[in-house]
Amino acid sequence: MKAAFIYLDAGKGHYIPAKALYDSYTLTYNENAVIANLFDIYSSPFLKRTIEDSWRLALRYPRMQRLIYPLIDNPLDRFLLEKLANTKGHLKAFSSWMEKEKPDFILSTNFITGLLLAHAVDRLGYETPVFQYAADCVSTQRVGVTNKLRSMYFVTEKGIRTGIKRGMLEEKVKLCPFPLQYKIENSKRLTKKEARDKLELDDLFTIAFSMGGEGISRLTIIKEADRKGMNIQFILLGKVTGRTAHILERIKKEVKSVRIITPGFVDNVNEYIEASDMTMGKAGANSVMESIFLKRFTLISDQLYPFEGIKSILEEHGIGKVENDEGKQLEIISALYEHKKMPTMENFEGIGITFSSKEFIKMLINDAQSCK
Repeated sequence: MKAAFIYLDAGKGHYIPAKALYDSYTLTYNENAVIANLFDIYSSPFLKRTIEDSWRLALRYPRMQRLIYPLIDNPLDRFLLEKLANTKGHLKAFSSWMEKEKPDFILSTNFITGLLLAHAVDRLGYETPVFQYAADCVSTQRVGVTNKLRSMYFVTEKGIRTGIKRGMLEEKVKLCPFPLQYKIENSKRLTKKEARDKLELDDLFTIAFSMGGEGISRLTIIKEADRKGMNIQFILLGKVTGRTAHILERIKKEVKSVRIITPGFVDNVNEYIEASDMTMGKAGANSVMESIFLKRFTLISDQLYPFEGIKSILEEHGIGKVENDEGKQLEIISALYEHKKMPTMENFEGIGITFSSKEFIKMLINDAQSCK
């Protein structure tokens, strides 16, 4: 059975679960699969560039994003997007791809991708089932809701309730495991000391700071921690780009007590998280869920619209905080630094989330076979 895992390049948040499932499908199950960007399939550089640029703008101005996205997340925009993308030329390109690859099922990891592919398959008369994984875990945007999908998968009960509320049929919404990256799922777990020794890190209070897929983040919290005289280290995970890179160079020259480590993109992100006392950064589902899996407190420092629902899960269980104000962020870090608010292993129990690409793939195979 051949699978197609289709993502949309808006940061790394949709590519990573597609790659995690692709790796598990091919390496664990030894099945044939393809992974691709939707607008490469559609042969549309314009739409590809437009989506990428709009996402970068949202990351640079997260407060603006939280105001604008709810306004454009509606059925009218869903209708317009579906008409714009599924033109005669795009459908012809997609049909050529389908005839070449001949997938037995398609899994989308982006709400726009799921919408467009479900309609395209229906219009062209293919019997290939299209599934959608809701990469925001706790919600899905109204723009991507369509019951032409065979199923929509969420890793949280909260997400399932939201999907139904936004128009998905109850029988089409399913609970699934979070798709862990292959390296994380299949690596030996390390203690904090083991991870620090392996990575040759100092034995200091450590914050794994996620820069996100585009490397656009606020870094002034590093200066604030230094002003307070904290003897801590920040590990900046991911690339640092543009204006953020220039700001980082200035900060490096100014700080005295804080250490800054910049490994860039790494394939052993789990080891850096295991070496840390907490994680921090923009509200990306993958980094937050990986922190939960590895049992590390997470501080979301820039809340984005699609991931708003995670706040209640983090705070009800005492495993994280959502806080945009830097003064309050520093208070949270200080409390953890002084070990006043550090969560115990029990805090991570009973959150109702399971983690496994292997088990998710098993679900997909069973659901695809039942469609025949």
